[in-house]
Amino acid sequence: MTSLTSFIKGKVLSNKIVLILVLFLIVFPKGGFKINDIPLTWGYLLLSIVSFFCLFKKKYSVAKDNIYVLLSLLPFQLYSLVSITLNGISYIGFAISFFVSFFFLPFIFLFVFSSPIQKLDQEYFFKLLKRSIFFVASYGIFLFFYKIIVGSFFEVPFLTINYHEIGLIETTKCSDRGSLFKLISTYNNGNIYGISILMFLPLYRFLEKSFFKRTIVYLSLILTISRTVWIGLIISEFLYRFFIKKNMIASSIKYLISLIAIISLVIIIFNNMNYPIDWLFDKTLGNRLKEDYFNLKMFSNVPFEAIEEMLYFSILNIFGVIGLILFVIALFSPVYIFILKNLKMVSSQIDKSILSGLITYLIISFADSASLYIPVMAFYWFLSSFLFIDKQVRFTEDLK
Repeated sequence: MTSLTSFIKGKVLSNKIVLILVLFLIVFPKGGFKINDIPLTWGYLLLSIVSFFCLFKKKYSVAKDNIYVLLSLLPFQLYSLVSITLNGISYIGFAISFFVSFFFLPFIFLFVFSSPIQKLDQEYFFKLLKRSIFFVASYGIFLFFYKIIVGSFFEVPFLTINYHEIGLIETTKCSDRGSLFKLISTYNNGNIYGISILMFLPLYRFLEKSFFKRTIVYLSLILTISRTVWIGLIISEFLYRFFIKKNMIASSIKYLISLIAIISLVIIIFNNMNYPIDWLFDKTLGNRLKEDYFNLKMFSNVPFEAIEEMLYFSILNIFGVIGLILFVIALFSPVYIFILKNLKMVSSQIDKSILSGLITYLIISFADSASLYIPVMAFYWFLSSFLFIDKQVRFTEDLK
């Protein structure tokens, strides 16, 4: 209670609250239950509770760059509200997810949590982040082979899986890849796990000095057996080698070695999964690319149903060309605002790592964004807010 009181007064985001948030957003993001098919997870409930109490603060301190991002979001938010009001909603569950992902989460992380994130105990948070990502990667690998050996998934209700989804992973999560099942960890879905970890990967790659632990995380991403995650892994490694490290000769050699290792593991997986090789080169990306996506219209004229995997095509289909333009301005705002702000400055490697994670997500969203699924957008907006704070020089220098 003392920790929550300190937070409400705007002093600090205490280590206890940070621990609980990380635990239920990164380590156990799917733990919870459902009400009328709407998932309620412990992490999002905690965010809601802390945010609610925070509304009673007498004064807010919000970073200027966060305000710029929120203003960049506003045109799309207003446009989408008008569109949904005029055209209606086909599926209420995904509509709620849409408002959570692009209205409430940005407001929470960029406004409500702006000051606490700036006062975050970064050394504690970085250590917690490293351990959490290593845990979910290790648990994912354990679960991957447990499924092969035992024939079923190991599930802990309310913690590693939503109570109302017990026993449904094999049939509802699109995890079947022939004789193998995708690595899902505590995220219950290979793509959601991979996309989420890819956002943190450059930062984790920079912070974690253990080659073994980094290898475990990379292996877990490969075992998702997801084309999107594989492409994202290659993009992330490229950005890390040439944008963060900037040693062109050494980076080129190491990137080539990494690429060969990734491709070799992919070939080994294919040889053991009894799945058609043409799946890898499917032009429709598993029927994600639909004919409706090419029926261009300037404005929205269809009821809101869901934001599908191919984010930008789906936004174009639902909200029209104007909606897509406003959406790109909104979603890309943390990246271009940070770049414009730092054109004449040398950014720290931590800032570059965070920026690389955001860029990786924006690129792979052409294929699969999982934007309406917990906890993807929570990570995106947190990293966006965290990108703009002053990093602790002492700790940053210790990492180099």
